[in-house]
Amino acid sequence: MDIGVRKTGSTPKSMWHHRYCVIAILLITTVARCQDVTVAAVITPRNIQINERARLDLKMSGKTLIGEIGQPTFNFLPNFLAVPLPTKTTPRLIEDKVAVEMEWSYELIPQKIGKIELSEVEFTYQNTNFFANPGTIIVGAVDTFKDTSTGGIHRVHAEVSNKNPYIYEPIEYKFRYLFSTVLPTVESPTKTLPSFKDVSIDETVDEVETTGQINSLHYEESIQTIYPEKVGKIIIPSAELKLPIKGRPRTLKTEKIAINVQQLPIEGRPAHFTGTVGDYTISAQIDRIRLVVRDALTMTVKFTGNGNHNSIKPPIIQNIDGFRVDPPVLVNSKDGKTPEFSFVFIPLKPGILNIPPVAFASFNTKTRSYQTTYTTPFPITVVPRPSDIIQEEESNYNWVWVSLIVVSIVLIGGYFGIRLYRKHSKKVDKGFVKDSSTSPSEEAISELKSLGTNTSDNTRVSFGDSVTRILQKYICDLIGIEYQQLSTTELEKNCSHLGLSEVVIQDLLDILSKCKYHKYAPVSISVDEQNVLLERTEKLIKLIEENL
Repeated sequence: MDIGVRKTGSTPKSMWHHRYCVIAILLITTVARCQDVTVAAVITPRNIQINERARLDLKMSGKTLIGEIGQPTFNFLPNFLAVPLPTKTTPRLIEDKVAVEMEWSYELIPQKIGKIELSEVEFTYQNTNFFANPGTIIVGAVDTFKDTSTGGIHRVHAEVSNKNPYIYEPIEYKFRYLFSTVLPTVESPTKTLPSFKDVSIDETVDEVETTGQINSLHYEESIQTIYPEKVGKIIIPSAELKLPIKGRPRTLKTEKIAINVQQLPIEGRPAHFTGTVGDYTISAQIDRIRLVVRDALTMTVKFTGNGNHNSIKPPIIQNIDGFRVDPPVLVNSKDGKTPEFSFVFIPLKPGILNIPPVAFASFNTKTRSYQTTYTTPFPITVVPRPSDIIQEEESNYNWVWVSLIVVSIVLIGGYFGIRLYRKHSKKVDKGFVKDSSTSPSEEAISELKSLGTNTSDNTRVSFGDSVTRILQKYICDLIGIEYQQLSTTELEKNCSHLGLSEVVIQDLLDILSKCKYHKYAPVSISVDEQNVLLERTEKLIKLIEENL
């Protein structure tokens, strides 16, 4: 209460005594009124987490009149933001007079973690200040809770095995609940793992749960295998753990995890790479090796290894001569882990047709490199359809008379051709030209040596064809026929007639198979591989000469 005292000239001494008495009476009245006013500042609860909110209740009561009550003031920044709630006014009858009780409420939003001492709250009534101290409040982290009843500490934590993975690379997500004492509750804590976005979970791998102890804390741990499916930054949401505390359950949350997903490298990527990530090998099986033309055979491709099974794509099979290849079909695997794909091959012509090796590439995240594996080649025997043979015979019958006329012309022309040929040809031995000074084996070995010294143009196709031609011509020379490409069956039959052993025949067929493999292999044959194949072919020719 402000009391104005103004001095006007000299004042009698008795008058000064009178004024002092008035002032004293007024001061005593003010103090009495102050003693009739009560203020309070209450915080509930006093132990919260950073993601929770507390309530501040302010109250002024006593012989107070509403018109003389001022708004309380305080400043809890930067520790808390205060959001006003509705004010409450309660009238009261005191000594036949109406007084009021004022209540103000605020929601306190914590801005930092720790034990925080709040500043005093100032109230005003009849220009007199009153103070109340709300005391201390403890703000804990969102992932930590301290049980005041037991003094136990409860905390959650999450992490990943790799924060910079490649797309589709398997990584481990680990959630851990740490505690110093067990909660004194009947129910157990309940965890809720995050709902992953742009990340898939390997459903074939069960969630791994373990327990243990780190320093003075026990822990329960859950591990899941996840696969990022988008390049760039991915945020893994918080995992939650609900503590069933009586009266006021608490929910702990882990921090969010940011991972930076990389694109698979361009350098070293094979042309036949289809996007599979992991350490895989490929194998294939066919359901038959002999069939009728235009019938179908099925080749099943299987994958073995570890990685992201969801990223496995079927290999690329280019156009194969003599076959029509249908698009692959996904087949459920027996163990439920790795997929299988089936390809349908339809032969379009009869003969010995070949399904070449199929190349499959995957990106190995452990070695950070691409790797390629191949299936084995499959020789397929395709026979004509009986209906095709009948139609061909009927067609041939219609051409009999035309053929007689053509044969007559050929015989006449052949007579004069033979006379001309004998004038200019060398010695004829059973229908083919030979240099009598050089044996078939010497001629074949000479061509092999010439092929070995001229490696500038020995590609996978030309080299394999050259070795095949030398062997085929050598066999033809031995059996006394003109050079031609003999089938596997014809080679076995003619070599048996020459008296060659089964071991020699199988060695011959194996060399021819190796030549065919190098012809269709996706990489060129190396010089070392050429030399090995040439030496083996030369030894085979010498062995045949010894047997003969």
